[in-house]
Amino acid sequence: MGAISLEIYMPLIRSKIKNIFVTGGIHSGKTTVLNRVISGLPHLKVGGFRTIPIIEHGVKKGFVFESLTGDSMAFAHVSLDTDRQFDIYRYDLNVFDDLGVKSLTSALSDCDLILMDEIGMMERDSIDFRQMILNCLNSSIPVLGSFQQRATWFADLLRIRNDTTVFEVTTSNRETLPEQIISLLSI
Repeated sequence: MGAISLEIYMPLIRSKIKNIFVTGGIHSGKTTVLNRVISGLPHLKVGGFRTIPIIEHGVKKGFVFESLTGDSMAFAHVSLDTDRQFDIYRYDLNVFDDLGVKSLTSALSDCDLILMDEIGMMERDSIDFRQMILNCLNSSIPVLGSFQQRATWFADLLRIRNDTTVFEVTTSNRETLPEQIISLLSI
């Protein structure tokens, strides 16, 4: 009896993957990969969010949460007036509970693809935002995102899903990864 080729099953395996995430080290190219995927799918309406570093005098001092609807708020900064702290950054959970939930709710209501760039450690304490992330992952709309390698709470959440795949961005694959992801999304 001969072996059955895996290629026969690839369409079945691919059809189950709806959510695609990338992870990797700092400055590995996660956001660049996602931007190239989105550029390769210009016919799609993309909603969701990005996190953008705040650079002051050439030094990273915090992060801004930017909804793809155009709203943005700083959620972490070395001098933010809050008791919550992770590493050197003080952070405000209200940004995730407010703008984060609104951006994902909006994306669920009228977008073809939901972007989550990037999920880190500070978000883990926002119950409402985490629930909206789950709502997006469980919806029929594909999710494209990135997460920090140290965000193990999020990696654990993805590990149990059979509709999600995670790619590690490396110097050897970051140029070819966007096309691979586009072919998996096939929307």
